[in-house]
Amino acid sequence: MAKPALAQAADPTAVTDHAVAAHGAIGHGFGGQPFGGMMIHLGKSANELWAAVKAMLSDAAHAPSLTHQAASLLTNDGELGSVTWVLTCFAATVLLALAGAALVHRLLAHERRRLAQVKVDRASRGILLGFEGLLVDLLPPATYLLGCGVLYNLCFSASGFVFVGTDVFQGFADAFFQSSTIGWAAYVILAQPFAAERPNLRLVPLNDDEARRARRVLARIIATAMLPWIVAQGLFYLWFGDGLPHLIIITASLVVGFMCLRALYSMRPFLHGFARYWHSLAVLSVFGLGATWILGVLLLPTPPFDRVLGTLIVLGAMPAFDSMVALALRQLKARLLRRHRVERLIFVPGDEGEPLQPLAQPTEVPGVSADQDQAIDAFTQVLHYAASWVFLLAAGAFLARLWSLDLIGLLGAHDARTFVGVLFDAGVTLLIGWYVWRLFETGLAVALSREASGPGSRASTVQPLLRSIGMVVIAAVALMWSLSVLGLNIAPLLASAGVVGIAIGFGAQTLVKDLFSGAFFLIEDVFRIGDYIEAGTAKGTVEKITFRTVALRHQNGPLHFVPYGSLGSVRNNSRDWVIDKFEIPLPTNVDSETVRRIVKRIGLEMLEQDEFASLIMAPLKAKLYRIQPGAKIFRCKVQTPPGKQFEIRTEAYRRIEQAFAEANIPFANYVLSSVAVHPPAEQITDPLQPVKEVRAAE
Repeated sequence: MAKPALAQAADPTAVTDHAVAAHGAIGHGFGGQPFGGMMIHLGKSANELWAAVKAMLSDAAHAPSLTHQAASLLTNDGELGSVTWVLTCFAATVLLALAGAALVHRLLAHERRRLAQVKVDRASRGILLGFEGLLVDLLPPATYLLGCGVLYNLCFSASGFVFVGTDVFQGFADAFFQSSTIGWAAYVILAQPFAAERPNLRLVPLNDDEARRARRVLARIIATAMLPWIVAQGLFYLWFGDGLPHLIIITASLVVGFMCLRALYSMRPFLHGFARYWHSLAVLSVFGLGATWILGVLLLPTPPFDRVLGTLIVLGAMPAFDSMVALALRQLKARLLRRHRVERLIFVPGDEGEPLQPLAQPTEVPGVSADQDQAIDAFTQVLHYAASWVFLLAAGAFLARLWSLDLIGLLGAHDARTFVGVLFDAGVTLLIGWYVWRLFETGLAVALSREASGPGSRASTVQPLLRSIGMVVIAAVALMWSLSVLGLNIAPLLASAGVVGIAIGFGAQTLVKDLFSGAFFLIEDVFRIGDYIEAGTAKGTVEKITFRTVALRHQNGPLHFVPYGSLGSVRNNSRDWVIDKFEIPLPTNVDSETVRRIVKRIGLEMLEQDEFASLIMAPLKAKLYRIQPGAKIFRCKVQTPPGKQFEIRTEAYRRIEQAFAEANIPFANYVLSSVAVHPPAEQITDPLQPVKEVRAAE
């Protein structure tokens, strides 16, 4: 007898010339044919398809009459017993093999619990543990297949102790064992990203309930696909013809396609980023695979297993790849966060004559600020999107080759690109330029996020300028590259840009000086927005920074625009700390040690209050500065962050006044007088010599 059509799936030599022609029609399409020829080909294909459908329905209607023939082939005309006895023995074999697989599954319970509790700290460790979990889950179906083979040889082989199975029984049993094992293994492999019992190894970011629901949906889809396939294979081997098995397979394919589309539609609202691209590709693949599979079942001796399995492997690998990239980026983020947990030490002066000492407490709280975390998140997200695009393009190229789409012919060779190929190259160039710009922008934010945040931070000062420069440079390079890819000659454009640059260099030396001076001022972090600086004759608060000038707001209101080249030596009054000193005049009969202790006590009391403790870097102190007729001058000093000294000084004055009043210590009448000193007449050589005014505190 001839071999059934579905049984030829494992026989590659069974593909006929008609199958090759049909495969080419499905895979290559009608490229290169005129419109009229394409319509004729479509008409012939439609007639062939309709004839195949009619033949399938006719053969399916004739199948019930072949029941007696199938029973005879299965039982060797009754020599092996009744059909019920043969199928019961076969079912007992399958149940014993399943019992062995269940025993192995139970023995591996400890290993599954260990994998459920393991911590994944590196991408390589996650991959190894994922393969270990996959191996643990594949051992039960492997045990089932081995048990089926051993029990079949013991019971139904040539030396079997139950009966010797016929060729039909042997083919039926082999197909059942292999198909059921493949379905079980496919479920295990496809369910790995939704590992409900191993949340640390779960590749898809779902909670436990969502993971269990996803596995149930996947189990229903695989069961709906495999059970009809096993039934159809059994009918083939029992010689019920081709029509009924094909009808069962096509019906199951439509049901499975509907279930897949329904599952994809239900998960779409929960997908973001790369998962959206995967979702669109999966929906298109459902329609494409459904049409290809049905046409293959109707027109080909063997259905297109390679395309189906290859497409499913690509679709299943995409979420796994995305999850591995996400795991690696989480490790990169953790490393960047560790690098950003660096305390900034500020050195402050000690007592008189002592060298600089580091602050006992850092100026910034250890840890990562919200701005740093947001900047690192944006950087890793851009890396994630870039890696996703690389994988999408690679997956598209693989699927095109799998589906026999001639991408090389569509895009053209490197030396003879088609119009579509040129547009594709230009699009890829712009895509690369876009992600280079995004990586530069987010990487710059990460590099500057270690500085303190806020309007006076270095990030708010330097980032806008560097961002604008980077955008101009990257956009110009990407645009010229795209124009070159489109076939336009950009040599005149580059030459014109060079001439313009030389002209600017010779004709605007002051402008170049300002630009270079500003670049070094900003790179060396000389001043930031919000700093109060003094440079030459200009002083004020830095309010705005442009490419050529810095805008200084004077304390009286005027706004000065100073070119960078004219700044010269810059004095920054807003960096790190300020020592504020003020004097207190007291009578000469006051005990100096008493005054020193009172002021010291006031300084310690201010440190105990939260509203002042954060503003005081070194407590308030006082010491006798000088003695003059009628007064002792005590000098007080306190160290604060820049700009906070006025607030602390006001509070210190208020407390000192109150404390001195309670201690009955009055303030001295301290008057500055001006005395005119005239030189002797014999020393005057010039009658227009001005009189010297000597200020003395007497």
